[in-house]
Amino acid sequence: MGENMAGKDRRWTIAASAFVLAVATFWVGVVTAAQFFPDAPYDWMYRVVSELASRKHNPLGGYWFSIALGLSMLALLPVVSCLQKTVGERRWPIVALRAGVLFGVVVGVERLVFVRLSSIVDNGHEALAVGAFAGLYVGMLGLYWQRVRLGRTGALVVAAPLAAIFITQILIYFDQRDLGWVDHGWREMGISPWLSFAFWQWLAVAFLWFGLGHLLWSSRYAGRPIDVPAKLEVSAASDG
Repeated sequence: MGENMAGKDRRWTIAASAFVLAVATFWVGVVTAAQFFPDAPYDWMYRVVSELASRKHNPLGGYWFSIALGLSMLALLPVVSCLQKTVGERRWPIVALRAGVLFGVVVGVERLVFVRLSSIVDNGHEALAVGAFAGLYVGMLGLYWQRVRLGRTGALVVAAPLAAIFITQILIYFDQRDLGWVDHGWREMGISPWLSFAFWQWLAVAFLWFGLGHLLWSSRYAGRPIDVPAKLEVSAASDG
């Protein structure tokens, strides 16, 4: 049992280190890319994530964000493997989560290689980005749902806002498809950021990292045996 728990602790430590590296890499890339954005300052509420990574809209900074995105997603693979050890027979959340991570890697490579993939493949970038967001969110919500079914109702504190942001983003995504995503002119028009797809997309990105961190942290003690004080063991034996 001791060796088994030691192995779990080692796996978790590796995953936690990888997660910290992933978070740092991603946000350093975001901040650096924003510094190079031609139309500074970068408007977080009205400019979508892909615009920050775009070589068309952000020629120099786009390289920073694309590389950071690809590397941060690769660093999440040990995190997904660690979370896989905490689920039951239903492995579909892990499959979705791993697919989202791999889609994220591909998006980073795509932004790095192509100036505009959609001019070659119709809606190519959009499909990859949707695959990354959908895979990550579906996987995370699936893991939270499994915990709620096990009676860990505390998971609802994080799962509820995650689900709300995911649903809101989907609704705005389909409602604004005909308007396009470069809608930074909305600020001058006085349109509320609550109606901006970019605002909800950045909010979704932030909660993705928070949710993954919470899932990993709370999985540390999953499946650990409960230490019973010696006096209670003696008492239970006498009663028997």
